[in-house]
Amino acid sequence: MKIITLLAPLMFFNLHVKAGFLRYLDELESCDAYEEVQYVKSLDSLSPGGGGSFVWVANDLRPGMWGWRMKSAQAGKAGTWVRQDVQALSPDWFGARHLKNTLSEETPTFRNLGYDEQTIRKRYFQYIPDISLDDTPDWAALQMTFLALGHGVFAAHLSPGDYYINRTLRLPELTRQTDNTIYLIEGNGCTLTSINKAGFCFLESMPVNQREGLNVFTARRFHISNLILRGKAEAGAGSVGIRIGATFHSLFENLHLANLDTGIVLRHAMSSEIYRCNAINCYRVCYYLGSGKGAWPGADAPNSGSNQSRVIASRMFAYPGQYAGVMISNSSECRVEDFTLDGGAKRNTAFVIHVNTGGTTTVKDAYVKGIHGEAAVDSALVKFRGSGNPLFEVCDLFVQMKCTVVELETTNGYAQVNCRNFSYLPPGSGFANKGNGGAWSFVDVFEKGKEPVWKSGGGYSVPVPGRLRIVKKLM
Repeated sequence: MKIITLLAPLMFFNLHVKAGFLRYLDELESCDAYEEVQYVKSLDSLSPGGGGSFVWVANDLRPGMWGWRMKSAQAGKAGTWVRQDVQALSPDWFGARHLKNTLSEETPTFRNLGYDEQTIRKRYFQYIPDISLDDTPDWAALQMTFLALGHGVFAAHLSPGDYYINRTLRLPELTRQTDNTIYLIEGNGCTLTSINKAGFCFLESMPVNQREGLNVFTARRFHISNLILRGKAEAGAGSVGIRIGATFHSLFENLHLANLDTGIVLRHAMSSEIYRCNAINCYRVCYYLGSGKGAWPGADAPNSGSNQSRVIASRMFAYPGQYAGVMISNSSECRVEDFTLDGGAKRNTAFVIHVNTGGTTTVKDAYVKGIHGEAAVDSALVKFRGSGNPLFEVCDLFVQMKCTVVELETTNGYAQVNCRNFSYLPPGSGFANKGNGGAWSFVDVFEKGKEPVWKSGGGYSVPVPGRLRIVKKLM
C-alpha cells in the first residue's frame, strides 16, 4: 500500500505531461507540437552530445541563439523553443566535439571534420561574423558560450574533456557602468589546447579605450577556475593564457598555464587575485599585473593601475632564460605571498619577483612574503624599483642557490626596503643597492658574525651611512 501511495504522484505526472522526441536540434524549427516538451537526442549527426529538453515560450521574442534558444520556421509563429533547466551554460550545447584530430590525423577544423559553410554560418554567423571553416568546433562552441554569458546566464561550466582551439576567445565585454555582473567560468579540470603554432591569447577581454575601461572596471568581475591552458607556439610568438583589462575583485584560481609567453596578464585589475596557480615553461613572464599604458588609448600608470592586487600560493617552473615569475608594473600596494620557484640549477630566470611602482602617484608600496626558491636566478630573486619614497617589504625567504637575494633601485627621491626572517642564504648570496636614495633594514636575516654582501660596479653601491640598519638573529 505504501508503494502505491509513493508511485501515484509519478503516474499522475506522466499521464498529464505530453512530450515529444526529436533526433537533432534543428528539427525544433519545423516542430509544431507547441504544447509538448521536446526532448532532443543530440545536436546533429556529427555530435554525440548537446541534447536536452526544450519548451515553447510564445512571448520570448529575444533573438535566437543556436544551441540555447531556437526560433520556429513555421509561418507566423513568434516565439522561441527554450532549453530548460539552465543553471550554467555548456559549450556542448553549442557544438563542442573534444577531438584532437580527425580520423585521418588532420587538425579538427570544421573543414576537416566534414561541415559545410552553410551549416556553420546558419548556426554562428549572427554572433560570430568572422566564423570560417578553418575554425574548430570547440573554438566556436566556447566562443558562443562566452558570448551567451552576456545574455542572462552568467555562469559557464566546461566539460571535463579537452577542447582544441585555433584562436583567441573573447570574454564578455560590457560597456555600461551599471551592469554589476559577476562572470563564473568553471573549467572542471578541462584543458584548452592550441592546435597551431601561431601565438594568440586564449581568453581575452580588453577595453577599446580608457573611457570604456573606467565605465566597466567596477561593473564586472571574473571568477575563472580549475582550468588548464596549454600553448603550442614557440617562444616569442606572443601566446598568452589570460589577458583581461578593466576589472575589480576578479579571482583566477587553480589554473595551470603551460608553454606560453605569458601566463596571465591583468591590466587595470583592481583588488584582484591570482590564487593557487601553476605556470610551467612560460617563456617570458608567468604572472603580470600592470596598467593599461600602451595597451589601449588614453591609459597611463596613474589612471589604470592594478592596485592592491595579489599573487597568492602560486608556483612557477622556470623556463631557461625567462624574464620573471611575477612582474608588477605601475601598480601600488600589490602583494606576492607564498610563492614557489622550481626548476633546479639548469633552469634559470632573470628575476622571480620584479616590482616597479614608479608610475603610481599616491601609495607606491609593495610587499613580498614567503618565497621558496629552488632554481637558478641570474639577476635578483626580488627586485624593487621605485621613486617618490616608496616602502617595500620582503620577508620569510628560503633560497637554495646562490644569488642576489634583493635588489633595490631608487630612480629619484628615496625608497626603503625592509628585509625580515630569511631562513637560509647560500654562501656568497648578496644584495644590490642602485641609486643614492636606497635605505635598508635587516631584521633576523643574518646570523652573528655575518654581514651583507653588496653588489658593486654598474651603478651599484653600498647604502650611504645612516641608511642601513641590521638586527641579527640571536642564534
